[in-house]
Amino acid sequence: MNPGLDTLCHKLEQTLALRREQGRLIEPPSPAKLDSLIDFSSNDSLSLTTSGILTEAFLKQLKMHSAFTIGSTSSRILDGTKQYLLDLERDLAKFHRAETAMFFNSGYDANVALWSTIPQPGDFILYDAYVHASIHDGMRRGRATTLSFKHNDCQAFKLCLEKIRTENSGIAEGRQVVFVALESFYSMDGDSAPVVELLEVAHKALPRKNFIFSIDEAHSNGIMGPNGSGFVCHYGLEENFPIRLQTCGKALGSTGAALLCNETIKSVLINYARGIIFSTAPSFLSVAAVRAGYDIIGSKEGEDVGISSPRGSPSTNSWPQIKRKGTIYLPTEHTWYLEPIQSPIVPVVPRHDLAVNLGKYLEQAKYRVSTVHYPIVPDRSGRVRIVLHADHTPQQIDHVVELIMLWANKQGARGARL
Repeated sequence: MNPGLDTLCHKLEQTLALRREQGRLIEPPSPAKLDSLIDFSSNDSLSLTTSGILTEAFLKQLKMHSAFTIGSTSSRILDGTKQYLLDLERDLAKFHRAETAMFFNSGYDANVALWSTIPQPGDFILYDAYVHASIHDGMRRGRATTLSFKHNDCQAFKLCLEKIRTENSGIAEGRQVVFVALESFYSMDGDSAPVVELLEVAHKALPRKNFIFSIDEAHSNGIMGPNGSGFVCHYGLEENFPIRLQTCGKALGSTGAALLCNETIKSVLINYARGIIFSTAPSFLSVAAVRAGYDIIGSKEGEDVGISSPRGSPSTNSWPQIKRKGTIYLPTEHTWYLEPIQSPIVPVVPRHDLAVNLGKYLEQAKYRVSTVHYPIVPDRSGRVRIVLHADHTPQQIDHVVELIMLWANKQGARGARL
């Protein structure tokens, strides 16, 4: 008997019961169940993991470095910085056209380290309202003043910059810096940041150019740019984004993340970021998996890997009627007609918060999708999040689209009878 533990667990069970009543309890599915479904859920967008290509490249790394030690044995500030890790950072910086790179155990760790350490007292962080939770956690630990702007809204961004400039002499006189935090593709909406327009606004609103743009490329690394070098490289904006985060747990199929920056920022991170100082450095196995993924996307074989688009599916003929009824909303629909779909993320937002219902409908047809609801997304904006993979066949994609349209038509008919 442990009365303290019993009291704690009773309170914790109450919080779980409340979440269960609200239909928001998170219960990860079993591996056996996942294996029985066609994957339209995971972030393995280039199918490097499921195809076995990454495993082969990883085993090749082990063979090439047969004298490796599994663990890094220490923090990076002591004995944990191995030559193999330094070589990877050097090569990633070159691949992504940056001065240097700092490798972290995860993208979450990298964002917390960056935003809690680099912006200084008196600086401002202006961030898109939809940036990742790890950026929020980093900012909360930092010393800069934070302010959000409406998602992808250039006018709101302009007004925020002007407000910061007029109300703060340090910004107006160029003595302090405004950091701008963006993502390339936003993970819950699948849309991209209007980076060119935002840069233009910043140049006009802050004539002293005392701003620093940072971008999290979690969902574009490996997908866009020459050999998958990313969103910023795709648009040739490397000089405009002195801080970039390239994560390796999505398209690259492994783990970890590289923060692209200059030597000064890297040195400050090593000296002040608690997640670096008080954490064991990445292991050889983690670094080897990342190296293997980059070897693939940097090769001729990697150039041939691509993601199919659902556009042009015959079942989309029913979409205009469904759209008029408002049964479902597709946040990225407007981009389908402007350019080939670059983001692998396709969110489907049903009205009346029926995302769970749609998710189960697709699961019954043997398709695995992600059902996302509050607090991960705003209240009453639950959605089914579909991630396209390189190994999806056109027939599979068409079938998923067809099922969504059938479900939407049934919901529309049901609503008409009410």
